[in-house]
Amino acid sequence: MTRFTKIVLGLASGLVLFSAQIAGAQTLEPVRFGVDAYTTGSQIWVAKEKGFFEKEGIDAQITTFATGVEAIDALLIGRADMAVGLDFPIVSRIQGGKLTVLAGIFHSKPGFHKLVVSNDIKDAKDLVGKKIGIATGTAQHLITMKYLEENGIAEDKVEIVGFTSLLEIVASLRSGRIDAAFVWADGTEKSTDGGNHYVLTDDAAAKRNSSAYIAAQTEFTEKHPELTVATLRALNAASQFIASNKDEAAALIAKNTRAPRDTVRDLLNYNEFALALTDYERAGFKEVADFLAKTKAQPVSFDTGVNPKFLGEAAPGLVKLGN
Repeated sequence: MTRFTKIVLGLASGLVLFSAQIAGAQTLEPVRFGVDAYTTGSQIWVAKEKGFFEKEGIDAQITTFATGVEAIDALLIGRADMAVGLDFPIVSRIQGGKLTVLAGIFHSKPGFHKLVVSNDIKDAKDLVGKKIGIATGTAQHLITMKYLEENGIAEDKVEIVGFTSLLEIVASLRSGRIDAAFVWADGTEKSTDGGNHYVLTDDAAAKRNSSAYIAAQTEFTEKHPELTVATLRALNAASQFIASNKDEAAALIAKNTRAPRDTVRDLLNYNEFALALTDYERAGFKEVADFLAKTKAQPVSFDTGVNPKFLGEAAPGLVKLGN
């Protein structure tokens, strides 16, 4: 074989390899994800950073929103294909069939939300007549209402002040615009920094099971069932990685969010990141649905809002629903 022939064959081999790489890159299918600026999108960030999406042939296009509520709303207006949100905003928006819940993606252990109050408030009964901040339409909203209910305080005995973000709530606590609010993540430290506020209790006092879900546009799941299943496989791999590598996972998540690494690492202890559809998720879903039934004309149920077939195909052992 002449030197010229070897060069030609080498160039040809390189061209074939390059073409194969280009072809492989072109097989990635785009999926648009909506996440909040903190940790509800943890598995999505880890799946992207560790290559789990790419392994499943997915080009993950991630948009960060101020809250999970905005991420879910992005589904409704077509700005995202899938989004992660806590149960209250998802259940309250699932009417009409435009959204489908694919799986529970994590659930929070008691202590995730802290009730920060001004120093003159010593007990729950002292909240009567006070201004309480809520992140309207979020899980924190429901926790606040449940806490008042558990302590025998009627809603009309306090002044509820609505906000759209944790940042607004923290700023309003510090400025004295409100007297109390459940906060989370680094909002706890920021709210209590100055010595005029302290943590009275946490969300365990509200006595409810809180879960987060991965939801998708129903139309997307109908058009791309295999891609939907592949997404869940990638998120399941990310969940397993987080469980076994919390320090590294915290660094990856913090890199892509507003939360400091130490805060994220602490939050990983409060949230159990794992895909699941069990009676735990069903019970939490029903609790939100029952709460919403007081104000919503159209009822919603776990059976009509959740489609377990996709998770059943991605990871059969994670669907454990009783009759």
